[in-house]
Amino acid sequence: IASEKATEADVTLPLLQGDMTDLGEIGTFDAVTCFDDSICYMPDLDHVKQVFEQVYQRLNVGGQFLFDAHSLHQMDDLFPGFMYNDKTEETAFMWTSYAGEVPHSVEHDLSFFVWDDQIDGYQELNELHHERTYPLADFTTTLEQVGFKNVQVSADFGQNAVQSDSVRWFFSAVK
Repeated sequence: IASEKATEADVTLPLLQGDMTDLGEIGTFDAVTCFDDSICYMPDLDHVKQVFEQVYQRLNVGGQFLFDAHSLHQMDDLFPGFMYNDKTEETAFMWTSYAGEVPHSVEHDLSFFVWDDQIDGYQELNELHHERTYPLADFTTTLEQVGFKNVQVSADFGQNAVQSDSVRWFFSAVK
């Protein structure tokens, strides 16, 4: 989809699919982003650190790393018991979240129903997502251990300071 949109916009950019814990030899960059709480899919802080190390190695000196993560408030207070449902003429979607087995984690049970003319009915697709976050200090300390400088954290897409009820944290760090 990204490739199609880039082509439609007449934009040339490298699109790679891979494992963020092993970025291999993809070159170096002035900026690396990791959004939509992707870092929260790492199973533990050691894997988070591994991602930070991989990004650090791929950044040029002075390069910037931008990422977001769910806050403790989001994971501990808002997600457990969360439900969202949506239905259109051709699709239906059900999302239920439960507290996970380890601290500050959740499981998202996602069910998609997509109309399929060949079977004259809905095709069901299911996914189970496991996410985990950490105290803010764990993220910043780990970034600094890897070598990042000027670590800054904000909320609301960088528009506000972090508060106890912020749902998402936005990080900026420099190599």
